Amino acid sequence: MTAKTIMLQGTASNVGKSILTTALCRIFAEDEYRTAPFKGWNMALNSYVTKDGGEVGIAQAIQAQAAGIDITVDMQPFLLKPKGKGESQVIKHGRPLADLGIKEQDSQYRQFALKEIEKSLDNLCQKFEIVVMEGAGSPAEINIKEQDLANMNVAKLKQTPVLLVADVDRGGALASVVGTIELLEAEEKELVTGIILNKFRGDRELLEPGIKIVEEETGIPVVGVIPHFHGFRIPAEDSVALTDLQKQEVEIEIAVIKLPHISNFTDLEPFEQEPKTSLKFIDQNDQLDNPDLIIIPGTKNTIDDLLYLQETGLAAEIKSAFQEDIPVIGICGGYQMLGQKVYDPEETESNWQELEGLNLLPITTTFSSDKLTFQAEAVVEGGGEFFTDITESEVEGYEIHMGTSQLINDASPAFRIKKRGQKEVDVADGTVSQNGLVFGTYLHGIFDNDQFRRNLINKLRQRKGLDSLRTDTISRKDKLEESYEQLATIVRENLDLDRIYEIME
Repeated sequence: MTAKTIMLQGTASNVGKSILTTALCRIFAEDEYRTAPFKGWNMALNSYVTKDGGEVGIAQAIQAQAAGIDITVDMQPFLLKPKGKGESQVIKHGRPLADLGIKEQDSQYRQFALKEIEKSLDNLCQKFEIVVMEGAGSPAEINIKEQDLANMNVAKLKQTPVLLVADVDRGGALASVVGTIELLEAEEKELVTGIILNKFRGDRELLEPGIKIVEEETGIPVVGVIPHFHGFRIPAEDSVALTDLQKQEVEIEIAVIKLPHISNFTDLEPFEQEPKTSLKFIDQNDQLDNPDLIIIPGTKNTIDDLLYLQETGLAAEIKSAFQEDIPVIGICGGYQMLGQKVYDPEETESNWQELEGLNLLPITTTFSSDKLTFQAEAVVEGGGEFFTDITESEVEGYEIHMGTSQLINDASPAFRIKKRGQKEVDVADGTVSQNGLVFGTYLHGIFDNDQFRRNLINKLRQRKGLDSLRTDTISRKDKLEESYEQLATIVRENLDLDRIYEIME
């Protein structure tokens, strides 16, 4: 089997390539083609763990889910996670390869990477009928075109037809389409076989004169005008998508600390389906005020972000809130910050070998170069008001961390991991404070567990004297399935699919 391929590239970042790739994966799967997503090279802090413990970008995991398949590392052979100061952790086929700066990513590295990307693409093309490929940023960044490992150099591997996506909502989309194509080399222009105008608001007839001019200037047809959709949401990959979740009627307010190196913020998206619950991202310019809950999310650099909390005064605000009996939750790096100390003897994260934590949990954390990545199944073990009613209930999540935390003075774990990947284990995870109002965990995706999330919300409601919400709510997985179906329907109605199938032939 040799798969047909199609690739979505953009005139810029955040024009909707990932969402449209998700839509096409779903559409082709609905049309009974065995379909896989592919992004050869990606830079992102939101990541996910495959069944065999490999680390990939969350967007490709979502695309695979929309296609009804399990994500594998071949679907994203290279993932770069920025660490700051021009350096990134390079993850190859799901495993850390090295920490490299921009200058270290030289021509020899790029040749090696492109060969590995081609191997992964070949593997997918032998296993699937259609591979939907996604680029990164723009293919016309003239200062870095030679270093490009995501766009045209990857499209050329299979002479893959390219659909160029532009964001109409941000303005200047038509000019950006013409300009992008003008900056491409002749052999690259030949690969661009269609244009998609995304996030359109308004009357399509008013856009028609512009579409005609674009098609005349480029000689490439506009194959779709996708409206700006609302009423559902697909999990986002980039931190530019971070927005407050505000609702008309708010009874529960959750403050999320917006760390400079925030990662896996998709952990927080399940709160969207909780009624009358708002989510506000707090940075150095904001006041915590008096929220019902504080969450410190994951981070790619725990030490730098802990220093940020201390230097901006947010650390003092969080500790003051704790003194006022406001609950605090830490996920992964946020959990590490809640402890008494963090140690980095190998200077894995920074040149700080020891740093004081927020001292809200009885743990210490030590970093090492070993990275733990697992899908995990666990049971609730902690005590206190957020755990007592659901003790021994089962939860799922995934682990991505380079530090291990040690409990002090017989502290209580929050969860007990029973399975990592396919292996049975018995590992304590997380910690609960003595008063039960603070807890942390290494489990990403913990709020995807419907019973656990709804129990948390109901406990917060009870603290305010509010009625509890029903527990037979629609599940997070079902909600995502609904969103994939709605997305596919909208794109079907506004994309010339017959032309797309012809293009792939």
